[in-house]
Amino acid sequence: MKSPFNLSDVQAIRLAAGGLWARLISVVALGVFVAVRAEPGFWLSLIDLMLSAATLALWVPLMRELLQGRPVLLTDPRRRALGSLYPWLVAYEGALWFLWLLNVLLGGLPEANPVAVTALLTAWGASVAVNLLVYLFSLRVMVNPADATGRGQLADLFDLAAALAVASLVMTLVPLGGTPPPTRAEQWAYGLAGVVEVASWLLLRRAVRAGKTAPEAPSSD
Repeated sequence: MKSPFNLSDVQAIRLAAGGLWARLISVVALGVFVAVRAEPGFWLSLIDLMLSAATLALWVPLMRELLQGRPVLLTDPRRRALGSLYPWLVAYEGALWFLWLLNVLLGGLPEANPVAVTALLTAWGASVAVNLLVYLFSLRVMVNPADATGRGQLADLFDLAAALAVASLVMTLVPLGGTPPPTRAEQWAYGLAGVVEVASWLLLRRAVRAGKTAPEAPSSD
């Protein structure tokens, strides 16, 4: 008897596409949550979420083309817009990471667990770097979805991104000490968004390994 978890390539592509849209919706919802609560300094997170949502809105349909084996032209306005936007997202997240690091080095979190803070900064910095690589490699591979080497590299990056997303999720929900613990609402909001992100990366990993030879999933457009 065939296991229900043995997905066909077409099913994997459909699930991955659905996971991408779910991730975009979760980022938008999290942005609304942050804006409504309007905690001190909320605008820093809100800008990050707005940039992430805009980047995902461009990346998701392009990744769908890649997964279905349809090449994206170098002159495609969506690809060009993504190539212009994602560096701003990565630069902004890198700046936030650097400010956090500077705050820690200057003694801004004297009561925080140093091991937990080190782990948080390491996972956060690695996540920013991996996101940069994901966008760079996906922009290259979507031009030629038949590039098996490129697809394999993307799958490896998705694996790494999923692992880092799990680490970031845990450290977001667990108090560092010396900082206010997350509220129940924050745990639910960030927890659900984190779970969707991890699932999205894993589904993408499976789908991108399906290769160009996978039957094209019918368009829902």
